[in-house]
Amino acid sequence: MPALLAIASACTFGVADFLGGLATRKAAVVAVTLITNLAGAALAVVLVVAIDGDWSIEAVAWGAAGGLAGLAGLLLLYQGLAEGPNRLVSPLSAVVAAAVPVIVGVALGDRPAMIALVGICVVPVAVWLVAGGDIALAGASRRPLALGVGAGLGFGTFFVLLAQTPDDAGAVPLLMARATSVTVLLAATLVTRPPTPDRSTVGIAVAAGALDMTANGLFLWSTLDGDLAIVGALVSLFPATTVLLAVIFLNERLDRKQSLGLALAVTAAALLS
Repeated sequence: MPALLAIASACTFGVADFLGGLATRKAAVVAVTLITNLAGAALAVVLVVAIDGDWSIEAVAWGAAGGLAGLAGLLLLYQGLAEGPNRLVSPLSAVVAAAVPVIVGVALGDRPAMIALVGICVVPVAVWLVAGGDIALAGASRRPLALGVGAGLGFGTFFVLLAQTPDDAGAVPLLMARATSVTVLLAATLVTRPPTPDRSTVGIAVAAGALDMTANGLFLWSTLDGDLAIVGALVSLFPATTVLLAVIFLNERLDRKQSLGLALAVTAAALLS
């Protein structure tokens, strides 16, 4: 069950990222990110009302810290994409994000079976290939490289912090994560004053935010009975969904490396399930 929830989370994250990417093509990144976070916060409020979670200090603190880590990762990713090649920054952030929960999970006592360890080792290779990673670009500039690593650390830390919340917290950590990120983004919006997106872009951003919150909820659910190392690795396969949607709806073509990456992603999911 935890593995299936983690796979569902990865697929949902992938759809959310695809929609978020469409929205940022039409409007300022800060504006789109604020809308997605507001939509996620609204859904989190509904979940908190529907699910009787305990408002403990741990639930609030871990959730708030996770929100800051996730937002930091997102901002570093956007800055890295603005300064460096997409084929280096985005895949690198995804690989690092995959590694962090695995390393922390093992450090905290997770002991995956041998077949799961093989799957965990396949995940970063699959993510790198499916995201179109090009190692030849690694020497181009150190700053985009550092930004990609920083983004991955932010995303990976978000997963780790969310997994530390008490089992009886319900959706409280999710609401706190969104509350902290919305606060920061509101301040950024007041400073930068980006143009207001059109109605269609707002709709796409709202859908992306709702799906992102759904993915977060599925991940949190998967950690209740699953090992962080395994569910974290599975969730990190989300770029495969994003790439597939780009092929289907944007008529993008897969190269040989990406096709191999998709095959490895399916293999990793099977080994970890």
